[in-house]
Amino acid sequence: MKVLKIKQNSEEWLEFRKGKSGGSEFKDLWIPGLPLKAKMIEFLEKDGQELPPADKRATVDVIAGMLTPEELAELKLESDPKKKYYEIIASEVARELTPNDYVDRLNGKPFSPMERGHILENEAIDMFAERMGHPDDFRIDKEPGLWISDYNPKIYISPDGAVEDSEGNILAAIEVKCLASWEIIRAFLTNQYPQEYEPQVIKYFVVNEDLEKLYFLLYTDLIPGLDLQVFEIKREDVADRIADAKAFEDQIMKRAEQDIERIKELGF
Repeated sequence: MKVLKIKQNSEEWLEFRKGKSGGSEFKDLWIPGLPLKAKMIEFLEKDGQELPPADKRATVDVIAGMLTPEELAELKLESDPKKKYYEIIASEVARELTPNDYVDRLNGKPFSPMERGHILENEAIDMFAERMGHPDDFRIDKEPGLWISDYNPKIYISPDGAVEDSEGNILAAIEVKCLASWEIIRAFLTNQYPQEYEPQVIKYFVVNEDLEKLYFLLYTDLIPGLDLQVFEIKREDVADRIADAKAFEDQIMKRAEQDIERIKELGF
């Protein structure tokens, strides 16, 4: 062990911590417990060496004892690491976000992550347009308006942009997210848009029954080289969930309307 004399919370201390795991970080990195029994057996048999039936019936602790700590760690990390893992990477590769970065574009509004998203939205769409090129047979509409469902006027979605043909027909929708650096990094390393936005993704295809494609854009101005990620989602990718989402939202909005009327009748 080495000892480095640095005053806590000093600039030097804060700089040293970037990209490293300290005591506070480790509790949010560590995945306690043991991997699934089936996963450990699969690992032990990966080179074609089959375990005896008696070993397969052994307890999880006994099977775990057949693996080294390094092998157990490898198995644990087959699942998605915790948020702190991506935050550690972000501390090393991403520029720190400060409200002053956008003071000249806030037009007097207080800084917030939402306002940052609004500011960067056009930049994201412009960069996306450059990647697509500028053929004569389509254009990108940055103000596509609200899309309101035909079957329930209380259900709508607000696209950030739309790809249209020369006659104004919608070819694809555009959704832009300007997220925290750790989320941008997680999406890049897992090659997957954040799954907490899947309901919003599905809703595009619910509201616009003719929509065949959605471009889900992740944009940042804090990580050089990772400014724009484009996830192309086709109707067929979420087809098995569209009917369920449509039925559920239709029913819950009808229920909400009934409860709104009940309360209005109270006369308050």
